Amino acid sequence: MAGQRGPETVVVTGGAIGIGAAIAEEFGRRGAYVVTLDPMVALDGSPQGHADAEPTTAERIVAAGGQARASNTSVTDAPAVAALFAELVAEFGALDAVVNVAGISRPTGFAFGTEEDWARVLDVHLVGYLTVLGAALPIMAGQGHGRILGVTSGSGWRPADAGAYSCAKRAVAALTWQLGRVAPAGVSVNALSPIAATRMIANALSRQPAGGDGSGKSAASGGVALAAAPPPEHLGPIGAYLAGSAFAWSTGQVVFSNGAEVSAVRPPHLIEAVRTTAVPSLPQVVDAAMGVLASSEAAQVSNGASVPRLTAAFTPDAADPATEIVARRCLVVTDDPAWRTALEAAATARGLAVEHGDPDAAGLAAVTAVVDAAATGTAPVEAVVVALVGAGATGAGAAGTDGADWASVLAGHAGIAEAVRRDATWVRAVADVSARTEAPMRVVTVTAATSSGGRSRAMAAAQLTRSAHSATQQRVDAFAVAVESGDPGARGTTAELVARLVAGTDGAALSGAELVVDTDWLGLRSHPTVGGTVSYGGPELPDWLDGAVRRIIGGDSAA
Repeated sequence: MAGQRGPETVVVTGGAIGIGAAIAEEFGRRGAYVVTLDPMVALDGSPQGHADAEPTTAERIVAAGGQARASNTSVTDAPAVAALFAELVAEFGALDAVVNVAGISRPTGFAFGTEEDWARVLDVHLVGYLTVLGAALPIMAGQGHGRILGVTSGSGWRPADAGAYSCAKRAVAALTWQLGRVAPAGVSVNALSPIAATRMIANALSRQPAGGDGSGKSAASGGVALAAAPPPEHLGPIGAYLAGSAFAWSTGQVVFSNGAEVSAVRPPHLIEAVRTTAVPSLPQVVDAAMGVLASSEAAQVSNGASVPRLTAAFTPDAADPATEIVARRCLVVTDDPAWRTALEAAATARGLAVEHGDPDAAGLAAVTAVVDAAATGTAPVEAVVVALVGAGATGAGAAGTDGADWASVLAGHAGIAEAVRRDATWVRAVADVSARTEAPMRVVTVTAATSSGGRSRAMAAAQLTRSAHSATQQRVDAFAVAVESGDPGARGTTAELVARLVAGTDGAALSGAELVVDTDWLGLRSHPTVGGTVSYGGPELPDWLDGAVRRIIGGDSAA
C-alpha cells in the first residue's frame, strides 16, 4: 500500500557533486523531497570516503530549508536500486522523477584503455542507466506519471575519441530515443547532454599534452573548448526543468545545455537509400553507390533533387566503374555459418583472399593475437571484418519482434554492454596491430540491428568508428554497418557492401559513416546533429523558454 502523498519525490544519482548536486539542490529549492544516490567513489570508481567536514548535498538542501536524504546505493546494484525506489513509493506515495547523472571516468579511446577500464565505464554509464530505467519505469507505469532524465554527452554524438565513454553515451542516447516512442502513458524519458567544469572535465584537461592553446580542444573532446565550460551550478536550473513537470510534455528527446543555451539533438536519420533488389547486378549497384554515399556523408545531407545520379547502377550491362584496389587479403570473424559463407563469397568475387578468425577469442590479448597472426604472416591481411551476429547479438528480439513497448525495449538491451565491448575489442586490436606494424588497415563491424538492443549496439559501433582517423594518424579506416533485416537478401547485400569497403581505395571516404542495410536497399544515415538552439543567457530560466523549446523540438516552420 503506497503511503500518503507527500511532496514530489525526486531521485538524483551521482548527486554528491557536480551537475548531479546542482540539479538536486535546485529541486530542493523547489520543494521536492530529494534523495541523492552516490556510493562515494573517486572519479575512476574506486572507493572513497566522504570528508566529514564537508556537508553532503542532502545536508546542504536541509540546511537551506528543504527536505532530502542521501543513499550510498550504486546504480550498478540492481536489487538495491529497486528496493530503494519501492521504499520511496511506500513512504511518499509515488516516485515522481529520477535523474541519472552517475558516472565515472577512466582513460579509454579508440586505440587504448585496459579491458577493466572499458568494462567498468560501460557498466556504470550504460548498465547503470538500464538499471535505473528497469527499476523506475514499472513504478511510473503503474502510477500513471513520472519523468526520467538520463545523461548522455557530446562525446556520444560528436566525433570524440573517448572510447568506452563515447560508446556508452551513444547507447544512452539511442535508448532514450527508442523509449521515447513507447514510454508508458504519462511517463517521459529524456536525456541531458551537458557541458560543465566538472571533475571529469578537469581530468580530461589534465590528460592533454603541454603546449596547447589552453582551450581544451582535442580529439577526445570532439573539438569542444573544455576550458570554457561553465561551473556545474549553472546546469541546476535547466536540469531541474528537463526533469520537472514543466517538460513532461516531451519524451524521447536528447537535449544539450551549457547552462546558457539549450539545443535539441536530433537522432540519426536516413539520408540515402539505394535499391538492391531486382537490379541487373548487385555489385554494379554497390560500386555506383559509393560516390553518392561518400558525397552525402561529407555533407551530412542528400545530394539528390537533381538529375538522376545512379543511372549506371540500374542499366543492364553498364560498364563497371574503375576501382583502385587497396586490399588483397582480409580476415573474416563471424559466429554465424551463413554470414561466413556470404562474406567469403562476396570477398572472393572481388579478388580478395579470405582467412577466418576465431570468433570465440576472448579478451584484448587473445583477439590481438588473432589479428596479429593474420596481419604479420607471410601473406598479411590488410582488413578485418567482424560480424558477431549470432551469440553476439543482443536481446531476445533477434527476429525484430521487440521494441513494441517499453518493457520489450529494456529486455532487448540485455547483454548490450558486453556486446559493445566485444565489438570494440576487435577494433582496438586492429588499431594496436596497425600501430606496431605501421601498416594501414581497415576494419568493418557488422551489427545485427534487428532488435532494440541491436540498434543501440549498432549506434555504439558507429560512434567508435568516427574517431578512427584522428586516433590512428589516418592509418586505420573503420566502418560500421547496421543490418536491419533478417532476410537472406540483406545478408548478401551487406556482404557485397563490406567487400567493396574493404577492397576499394574510395572506401576511406566512408570511414566513420553510419551505413545501413535493409531487405531491399542499402543506405546512409546522418550523424546526430543539433536541430536548433535557444540562447537565454542563463543560468536562471526566462518565462518564455518553454515555449521556445517546444518550437525547436516540434520543428517550427514559417509555412
